[in-house]
Amino acid sequence: MITGFMGKSISVFLPAFNEEGCIRDIVLEADQYLKSRFKDYEILVMSHGSTDSTDPIVRELATTTPNLKLVAREKNFGYANVLRDGFRSSTKDLIFYTDGDRQFDIKEMDLLLPLLDKYDIVTGYKLKRNDPLMRIWMSWFYNLTLRWLFGLKLKDINCAFKLYKRKIIDGVDFLPDLTQGVINAEIYLSALQNGYTIGEVGVHHYYRLTGFADSEVGKRGKIIALVKLSVITGFLRDTYKLWQKTHYKKI
Repeated sequence: MITGFMGKSISVFLPAFNEEGCIRDIVLEADQYLKSRFKDYEILVMSHGSTDSTDPIVRELATTTPNLKLVAREKNFGYANVLRDGFRSSTKDLIFYTDGDRQFDIKEMDLLLPLLDKYDIVTGYKLKRNDPLMRIWMSWFYNLTLRWLFGLKLKDINCAFKLYKRKIIDGVDFLPDLTQGVINAEIYLSALQNGYTIGEVGVHHYYRLTGFADSEVGKRGKIIALVKLSVITGFLRDTYKLWQKTHYKKI
């Protein structure tokens, strides 16, 4: 058990879009894990545009889980907006996020926490990605593109299992109109430009048991993950904006 962080405080936020099938389990797992390692913590469920029972479930849990807060927005303006909202809403010394779909095990934060003695950001990378083939291909293309354009020497730029010291997030001048996971590269680039360090550690990735990602179309997404054209164009648009910011310091 990791016990050296009881003097620190931590915000854990969980992006959740229509995750009624698993949100109860991941919230309870996170609460059980955090109370054994931190005296001061908060769990934020970031629900942007959910139309199922995600929000009512979290509100019910909050009546018996004092450290839990629902941050619900009426509309979903993309994953980057959810992350920016999560960072803004986090109030503690450390900030951690993982997606609310239970494809990661919150207990594997034990692998990340000790590395904060050496690094300012600690991110997981998937030891084996358990997703439909199309999503695996898209992830490969995404990582290859961002490594080539920005020189990011990381195994898995968008792995949704990340731990930050607050100073990292406070130092990012976020582009307000990014919509995709390119925001993760934006944070990394800001950190490196400010002399901060990034560490990676392998974590397990599990099959999604309920629901399907917003980039997938219907139930077929559980098998072949048809990627929406808007996701591809959004990635290209955001990458261009980040390239301009990085190389020309203006948009």
